[in-house]
Amino acid sequence: MRIVRDLINRAIRHVAPARSKEHWFSAERWNHSWSHGYNLNSLNEDARYGTVVAWMYRHEGDGPLLDVGCGDGLLEERYRKVSTTPIVAFDYSSTAIERAQARHLPDVEFFCADSREFRPRGRFSVAVLNESLYYVDDYLEVMENVAQALTAEGVFIVSMLDTLITRRMWKNLKRSYVVLHGVVLKDEATGGLWHVRLLRPRK
Repeated sequence: MRIVRDLINRAIRHVAPARSKEHWFSAERWNHSWSHGYNLNSLNEDARYGTVVAWMYRHEGDGPLLDVGCGDGLLEERYRKVSTTPIVAFDYSSTAIERAQARHLPDVEFFCADSREFRPRGRFSVAVLNESLYYVDDYLEVMENVAQALTAEGVFIVSMLDTLITRRMWKNLKRSYVVLHGVVLKDEATGGLWHVRLLRPRK
């Protein structure tokens, strides 16, 4: 009976894939990953980080910037090499935030928060969701909440690995957000494919 149930569940997932990866990635699982050396500072991630950093710099204006799902602060460390604009950054994992704070980066406020419950304070010229949006089922609500804290010319920078889930997410996002620019990045060594897009809320 259990075998039949597993086959049915597998078929359902194939026909109607999950809304996001939220089900598989609790705060406890992220803490476990970060405490066991989870590391994005690798060669195959450089093109994605380079694009995100370049767009942050181009659109930073008077700042500050917001990073939703900042992990261990690698993006902020790289951004500090090109800009001193203040950054507010948070993540679901307390372990990741401890590692981020240990970088001792100037003018970066790191704190632990859940993007589904976070209520932004102030206004931001840029909101970054760098490989974090597809870990939330209610991603449209997260985007809408953050959009209210953007300046008049504020933009989103969203990066997502290409999967069946994220293809559907992009379709939904395009209904509410204008795509100002987009790039597709492929790492030849791993075959990983990313879409990085610059978005603005539709008026």
